[in-house]
Amino acid sequence: MRVSDDRYCRDLRRFNLAVRMLRHEARTSTICAWTGFNGERIRNLARSHGHDEAGAKLGRRRGPAPRRLSPILSNPILRAEVAAIAGLCQVLRVIPAENLPTVRSTLPSVARGERLCYAYELFRAIVPNVRLTFEQLVLLVTALAEGDRWTTAICHVCHAVILSDRLSLARLICEECSRNEARERVAPVAVGVSEHNGSEGSKYIQGSLFQDDEPDRTTIPIEPE
Repeated sequence: MRVSDDRYCRDLRRFNLAVRMLRHEARTSTICAWTGFNGERIRNLARSHGHDEAGAKLGRRRGPAPRRLSPILSNPILRAEVAAIAGLCQVLRVIPAENLPTVRSTLPSVARGERLCYAYELFRAIVPNVRLTFEQLVLLVTALAEGDRWTTAICHVCHAVILSDRLSLARLICEECSRNEARERVAPVAVGVSEHNGSEGSKYIQGSLFQDDEPDRTTIPIEPE
């Protein structure tokens, strides 16, 4: 392969990744970080390719990107989605095995961005009415790759993936198992009490991914290695 052909393939992958992220309503700064394109090129792409299959213009998120996981984790359903997609991102090698101290400059790449988009698309195909946004997923992946505070862990009872705070001494158990144990002890569980962190009025309660809604029947092909 000639050098010019190799450069063309790299640019094509960057272009396709940028369009893919646009369709997930990623901000310009996020797309620039993962593709290496400048802001002007992203805005031009948004004008020419920022439409869905029906031709309707896609929405673009404005303002600063989310920077803290705590507000996301205060929602029980989002907490469940975060834990599940974190496990999926680890399987798909979106999250590196080793922590990255300079994560914001070393984590983004075209290859990892492709896997990131695939993980989000696969998750949306499996889980009905996903509330987690693409930008929130980027924040999650960044926080887990950095590893200073948040990490994934395994529930000691059911072995489900949970999100764990490194600064907490809480028992590693998911909310569902915590509730089951409480029922077995025939002890009343007050609303807002979480045995996961042993505190009343906890804002870190993990809910269920599959509650009342019908599953989305959208299918997605399995992406080869």
